Amino acid sequence: MAVSVISSMDGLDRFDGVITGVRNPLRLKAVADADLVGHLGDADLDAVVATLRLACGSPIVVVNIVSANRQTYAAEVGVGAECTSVPDALSFCAEVVDTGRAMTVSDAAAHPIYSQNPMVLSGVVGAYAGVPLVDNGAVLGSVAIFDGHARVFSAEVLDILRHQGKLAGSVLALRRSARMDVLTGLPNRALYGDRLAGALARLERGGGMVCVMYLDIDDFKIINDTFGHGGGDDVLVELGRRLTSALRPADTVARFGGDEFVILCEDLGSVDDAEHLAARVVAATIEPWEIQGRFMPVHVSIGFAVTDSASAEPSALLGDADAAMYLAKKVPGSASVLAAGWRRKL
Repeated sequence: MAVSVISSMDGLDRFDGVITGVRNPLRLKAVADADLVGHLGDADLDAVVATLRLACGSPIVVVNIVSANRQTYAAEVGVGAECTSVPDALSFCAEVVDTGRAMTVSDAAAHPIYSQNPMVLSGVVGAYAGVPLVDNGAVLGSVAIFDGHARVFSAEVLDILRHQGKLAGSVLALRRSARMDVLTGLPNRALYGDRLAGALARLERGGGMVCVMYLDIDDFKIINDTFGHGGGDDVLVELGRRLTSALRPADTVARFGGDEFVILCEDLGSVDDAEHLAARVVAATIEPWEIQGRFMPVHVSIGFAVTDSASAEPSALLGDADAAMYLAKKVPGSASVLAAGWRRKL
């Protein structure tokens, strides 16, 4: 059988302790959070595939994001499509994601499984080599090269592939750090804006409603003055954790700066659904808070806006939620009703 696993003494071919498994929910969440669409247009990832094509003499090179039965190409040469659909059991790259290990198949047509891969059956692919694409503790996909004929990849080619695979992971890490809040680890304003734009675009295809929630901490300056900025930072981190725990896995919690947090919820059936989620947020914030060994209340104000229109302006939606939050601040001591009390349907 002409199949082998890349072996090396440098440890670059195996990633222990990372999340693997094509259908592992934690890995799929990491894939979704990475926001890596097809043909991402990232110059560095494009350089990775261009370099591999020239250095390895391979007609097809991909930076492949793997989800269930689907491969999405953040960068590619030779495929000519943003994504393809291949059953997990027949996908070379899915095997790399499942195991977290690099793999070569030198004669795909002779392999008992991969010979049934559609690209092998059509004669496009005759050999494969791929390494895991790792970021943020998860194997998101693979960096892979394909040849049109059976081929035993040289040690030099495999070394180049390993190093370019690591480079692609570093590109993703830098991209992620630029889109995340350093203190809380939550998405920042830029990433939230991208996700809100995507959610509104999906309304046109799938219907439903999108909800934007805006909240901040009442009298946050008092917390900083009492406990110092270290204590204030602890509260911000804990608030981010509570908000994330209170919401659905697909919802986005972002920190805009200071004590301002914004939440995005989509696939809602009604305004009542938005009110229910907002009530869960409020309930999470009124649990007792321990700050540097002392228990004290921490109050937040929250407002939200809901739309079912794909043509809604993101800035208008955020502005309405922000205005609703400031109206909520005028309702004394009513944290339990703030979420339900202010909304606008665009």
